[in-house]
Amino acid sequence: MKVLKIIIGIVVLVIALGLGYLAMLPSTYTIDRTVTIEAPQELVMQHLANFSEWDNWSPWKAKDPDAKYTYEGEDGAIGSKMSWVTSLPPDDENQIGEGGMILNELTADKATFELWFVKPWEMTSKNGFDVSSIDGQTTVRWYDTGELSFFARPVGKMMDSIVGPDFESGLADLKTLVEKRAETMKTSYTVEKVSVEAKPYYSMIDSIAKEEIENSTGKMMGALMAFTSSNGIEPDGAPFTIYHAWDGKTAKMECGIPVADNSTASTDGILSGATYAGAALKTILLGSYDNGEEPHNAIADYAKENDIEITGVPWEVYLVGPGTEEDPTKWVTEIYYPIN
Repeated sequence: MKVLKIIIGIVVLVIALGLGYLAMLPSTYTIDRTVTIEAPQELVMQHLANFSEWDNWSPWKAKDPDAKYTYEGEDGAIGSKMSWVTSLPPDDENQIGEGGMILNELTADKATFELWFVKPWEMTSKNGFDVSSIDGQTTVRWYDTGELSFFARPVGKMMDSIVGPDFESGLADLKTLVEKRAETMKTSYTVEKVSVEAKPYYSMIDSIAKEEIENSTGKMMGALMAFTSSNGIEPDGAPFTIYHAWDGKTAKMECGIPVADNSTASTDGILSGATYAGAALKTILLGSYDNGEEPHNAIADYAKENDIEITGVPWEVYLVGPGTEEDPTKWVTEIYYPIN
């Protein structure tokens, strides 16, 4: 009996020591890695916020290229979702389990996701990117943080060594991809100095969420065309949009139609004014608007490299667009920035 008591005492002591050890371990974990990319911040964010771009740099896509992916929602918009099911058996070291991600927060310098797994075990975490830039260099911090159950706390100490190398691999591929695209952007757009003349116009202005831009601009252009047509006013040039402000989620946009004379009184939110007159930098986007940020970045790079000060907000002129041509490959857009 005495021996039994000793054995029980030892077992209790071991359990107590084990529980005490677990109690001292952190109840949360954080993994993070950082990379610096020679590319504009806007271009980098495009590759982080859009799940369609993850195919080109994700470390888990490389590990299990035959995994089945499902996408929901508008790509790059809050609420968009990506889920996956591995194609590999549970004992394969490259299997990526079954889980998903949803974009919960998106700003010009941050993208935050909820990440969850169903297999090989159930867990949820907060995954995201913090982005900052200076002098044309963009720094990306990729992190994942979550809570650990009491008995899973020892795993937390190993999480960094397990997942960290994947983060490093993914960020290295992201850097290569984005820097290559940034270099292509510089060589794909011809930027020139031009002088533009003022033209009278009618316009409508509104603050529009990113996901509503296409629909809202179409409505504004339609209202402007209806106004000019009903008043016998002929357009005197291609329609345009002035981008007064953009924070990554909402754009303050002014859609306009140039006319020879805007003396007719406007109503129902329709404004009248005159376009900018003076020196400007100009480039041309050929094709759809999917890569619409690239010509803007090309102008910004040109201005920086040539020590030119941009003095105002940009505008786009739609020489050929969806209003006159159904084939996006035939669209032609001029982009302008005012300068001294």
